Amino acid sequence: MRGFHRQKMVLIWAMCALLVLLAACSSSGGSTSSPSPTNPPSGTSAPTAAARSEYVIKYMVPGGDGKLKRSDETEIGKVIKDKFNIVIEYVPYAGNWDEKTNMMLAAKDYPEILWIQGNINYKKYQQAGALVALDDYLPQLTNFQNRWKEQIPFWRGLANDKKLYKWEFGNFDSSTLGAGNDIWVRIDALAKQGYPQLHSEDDWVKFLKQAMKDFPTAPDGSKTIGMTAPFGEAYGMAGIAGILYEKGGKTTGVGGNEGVLFSSAANKFEDYFKNQDVVDSFKFFNRLYREGILDPESFTDKVPQVREKTNSGRSISSWYSGTHNNNQIKSSGRPDQQFIMMPIQSNRQIQNKEPRLMMELDIYPFYSMVITKNAKDPKRIVELLDFFASEEGQILMQNGIEGKHYTVQNGVRVPTDFYKTETKNPDNKTGLSGGNWFIFGQDKRAGKDGKPYSFGYDPQLRDELGQTPETMNAIQKLGWKSSVEWWQKNGKGAKVGLIGNIKLDPTSELNPVYQKMVDLRVKNTPKLIMAKSEAEFDQIYKDLLAEYEKLNPQKVIDKFNEMYQAELNSAKK
Repeated sequence: MRGFHRQKMVLIWAMCALLVLLAACSSSGGSTSSPSPTNPPSGTSAPTAAARSEYVIKYMVPGGDGKLKRSDETEIGKVIKDKFNIVIEYVPYAGNWDEKTNMMLAAKDYPEILWIQGNINYKKYQQAGALVALDDYLPQLTNFQNRWKEQIPFWRGLANDKKLYKWEFGNFDSSTLGAGNDIWVRIDALAKQGYPQLHSEDDWVKFLKQAMKDFPTAPDGSKTIGMTAPFGEAYGMAGIAGILYEKGGKTTGVGGNEGVLFSSAANKFEDYFKNQDVVDSFKFFNRLYREGILDPESFTDKVPQVREKTNSGRSISSWYSGTHNNNQIKSSGRPDQQFIMMPIQSNRQIQNKEPRLMMELDIYPFYSMVITKNAKDPKRIVELLDFFASEEGQILMQNGIEGKHYTVQNGVRVPTDFYKTETKNPDNKTGLSGGNWFIFGQDKRAGKDGKPYSFGYDPQLRDELGQTPETMNAIQKLGWKSSVEWWQKNGKGAKVGLIGNIKLDPTSELNPVYQKMVDLRVKNTPKLIMAKSEAEFDQIYKDLLAEYEKLNPQKVIDKFNEMYQAELNSAKK
């Protein structure tokens, strides 16, 4: 589960930064204003930092590129320096971050503030006495306590002394829901069949069979592929082969790719291999395989191979992974072969009239932040943390400076022309691109005006920035107002952030059983997909299930539910 979870979380982090950057290209319809970069945002008091010495805080950036050295090189950073006389010094780190955090703890050589990716390492730091308890500063954390009032009991519950040592960033709810990772499909194939509303397994099989007849050969003369998939990746057979489970109304993708799924409908963990939606997913791919639609090379293809097949016009569709590049496809003289995302649900999910359950990560352990005992002045860090928890701070963090980066028109924030021009440059000095300040508690939920703070989460604006004229035309021909309309109309949010806390102890006597459960499923999934008939599929699954039951998997499922209840009870204390 951790490999797939990490891959998704890193992707979400990269997308988050990209949305901020893309927001620069939107149409503001407002004036272009360029006040001094050091002007404070509207509503702030005059700078109060003059009497304080400059406080430089080193922050190690996992995967950082090292282009930005200090926060006061940016416009937002100058505002923060004027207001607090605090500067963040960014130190990139390219190695394995889990290993690095453990090494720093062992040597007691950790920076003043630290991003800890997950609760396992967080607990190590807390139990080692390496962290500053925020409880001592609660009178200074009024905004912080108001913004994170639902999360704080869970954060406290992780500590053995029930004190508050951490915060998180990137938490989101249904207000930022976009399209799910479903099926990417070529717009020429849609146009040829009159822009059908593809939704069910049956819809997709019928459509792709016809599309392969309509477009029998690729530009290079090779036979057209109906659907590609990166099943050769570590998360392929382990994760996305069975992932129809996240397309319905019971479970989301938060469960990961190991032995359990979390059913939001039943409020409990369930067995992955026995889940009906997972079985339906295997059957769907078996059907695609038997129909000659699924690329036989998908079992070994990784992302680069899928990317080549979509960009070259060899494939009509691709599963889950949007590896194509529409601009590259267009520049190669094939604008009609660009891709858009369309939904899928299993026939069973549609028959049951299930919504599309979309995860809301109200708790986000992967993005945990702490102040360590090596902090020279925790009180000043806390002051900055509380500022960013305010409405003013979130707007500055995610929209920039009023009058320079955005204006307010009819109560709505819109980016300025100056902002659009500046942030097109990847080396811009706004302080917005890349989320330089997100570590102080970026809140991706809606603000007081009911809208997400980041411009990039507006559906129409996002399409203006991310779609080409050709893909936007296809979206409109489908009758959609935006590329995410189907998911927003049919999606239903589910708060599942706590589920990421539930991990089986590697030293547990159940862990070997758990690994065998996962291995049996992953190893044998190709056999199921390549079955020659429905009857053969059913027999293979029956035989595998009999072998699987010998492991007594229910003991593991029971343990996960026991840990889940313990987490719930811990937060209530």
